[in-house]
Amino acid sequence: MMRSTALKHYSLALAITLLSCILPPQASAQELSLKDREVLGIIERAQFAYRDGDEAYNKGDYETARQKFDQAIDIILEAGIDINADTRLKEYYRQLIEKIHAYQLAAIALKQDGFSLQTYEPSPLDFLAKVTDEELNEAGADAAVEGQFNFNFTPDTPVYQFINYFTQGKGRTTMEAGLRRSGRYREMAERIFKEEGVPTDLIWLAQVESLWSPIALSHAEAKGIWQFVSSTGSRYGLAQNAWVDERSDPEKSTRAAARYLKFLHRYFDNDWMLAIAAYNCGEGAVERAIKRAGYADYWELHRRGLLPQETRNYVPAVLAAVTIAKNQEKYGFKVQPDAPWGYDSHTIQSQTNLRTLAQILKTSYADLLTLNPELQRGVTPPGNYVIRLPKGKKDALLTYTAVPATRKSKRKPVLQKLEGNNQ
Repeated sequence: MMRSTALKHYSLALAITLLSCILPPQASAQELSLKDREVLGIIERAQFAYRDGDEAYNKGDYETARQKFDQAIDIILEAGIDINADTRLKEYYRQLIEKIHAYQLAAIALKQDGFSLQTYEPSPLDFLAKVTDEELNEAGADAAVEGQFNFNFTPDTPVYQFINYFTQGKGRTTMEAGLRRSGRYREMAERIFKEEGVPTDLIWLAQVESLWSPIALSHAEAKGIWQFVSSTGSRYGLAQNAWVDERSDPEKSTRAAARYLKFLHRYFDNDWMLAIAAYNCGEGAVERAIKRAGYADYWELHRRGLLPQETRNYVPAVLAAVTIAKNQEKYGFKVQPDAPWGYDSHTIQSQTNLRTLAQILKTSYADLLTLNPELQRGVTPPGNYVIRLPKGKKDALLTYTAVPATRKSKRKPVLQKLEGNNQ
């Protein structure tokens, strides 16, 4: 009852704010221009959708809330009016976004995914933590580590066990899936790791972290190819807000991962095995384990059970994945990798709906979202944004933006100020 009363007071206050930001002082309905009426109509329609979302949220119907909030935003973005050119619409839009963002943060706290339009898939880390010693013992330890590597590590029994685990049964299926998907991002990852001065063999952490998926999400809310939790992502410059989560940006998150690994390598006196362990459970956990053991040696920490179970599995799994990935045929894999990630870039100068953009480019919304997995709501953020376009589609966009606005169909949603700089 109190929530219902508060909602009524809130809706009344918002309506008053709505009218005050639209109507000039002492204006009557008769004095409104056609433009005023158009803007008022847009805001009223958006407000009805927002109100429905607000009511759905308060009833715990988060999916309907997300749909209604998205509808409210779409009503404004697809109205064909430049938000920045109308101070009233711009102010209402700003207030609307702030309110929806507040709900989004609350939904995240309730683990309701923040109304994201982006879909996610489980992280393999959640399964890795459940691999038991019994399963590894069944896999056997008769494998060998063969190949040349560009970082130093010492194999031990768990590495041999994970090599066997990844070459048979469900472990093999998982390994094949990651090896296939790695083709999309491997060249990019190797280039960035080389630029950052990190051994390129360590790109295969991504095999264990996410199977190279930018939309992998773990139970601990770690996200992306490199499974950054929110705090570490922020620490390494990955933006996370209502519009984007750069933990899912393949390139930006890869550079952040390389820099984090480089930091951990220095932190643990150039010991890559301890650095890999810390990448999984944090430098604090590894440092505490070292103090308890009195030895800065990963296998000693492993044998004494001083690290979390997931980390005890994680390091040997990474070393096994690196070994297999570098010598795939030797270990019985003949996987055809996906084609390398390719795209054209274009700077969009104001917020743009990906569905509208897909119509203009005659491509699919899913393809645009796949190329831009960091976009959480199916729209670019307000202001300038460099968006990835399917190869060969940039010319279609440039042609569209060259057409005068008066010649563009008003029956279809149009982009606002799409003209931008080519990248």
